[in-house]
Amino acid sequence: MGWTKALTMLGAAAAALQPVAVSAQQACVTEEEAGAIAIYSVPSLVQAVRLRCDGQLSPNGFLARSGNDLINRYGPVQSQAWPEAKSGLIKVLTSKAGAAQRPGNLEMIRSLPDDAVRPLIDALIVQETSAKIPTGHCGQVERVIQYVAPIDPQTASGLLGAIAGLVNHREFPVCRPRSS
Repeated sequence: MGWTKALTMLGAAAAALQPVAVSAQQACVTEEEAGAIAIYSVPSLVQAVRLRCDGQLSPNGFLARSGNDLINRYGPVQSQAWPEAKSGLIKVLTSKAGAAQRPGNLEMIRSLPDDAVRPLIDALIVQETSAKIPTGHCGQVERVIQYVAPIDPQTASGLLGAIAGLVNHREFPVCRPRSS
């Protein structure tokens, strides 16, 4: 697989991390927030791929052999990524919500303790992501996960945030980075 195709797939994976479709007029998320969402989502994404691709992947493939190790490696990082991931997700949900729903529902989400919100977000990621994976792409998705897996979670966060900024999917707009 060429670098262009790999980057495109990785960018698509980063965009797919966004669990709900968002209107084009939404407030953008920062690259840092996009990266935090990506890192926060890894355990749920592995679960979503396993759910959707059950029977499609080799019982000796990467997710069968090393999926739990990957989940265990990113699990502790979730707590560190959560504040920035939550900030980005609130922006996405604010843009997604209809004008009538926005104030009440989002205020309720903001006011709930994180330990109540996180399981809901995790379930949403699994549900929405698994529905968007074409079963014909299960092998490719597993390979992308395998290629990204050895990267340190903090480095992966920056990489995936930058790729999301390059791809800048209309359903997941990423703010242009500030010039230094």
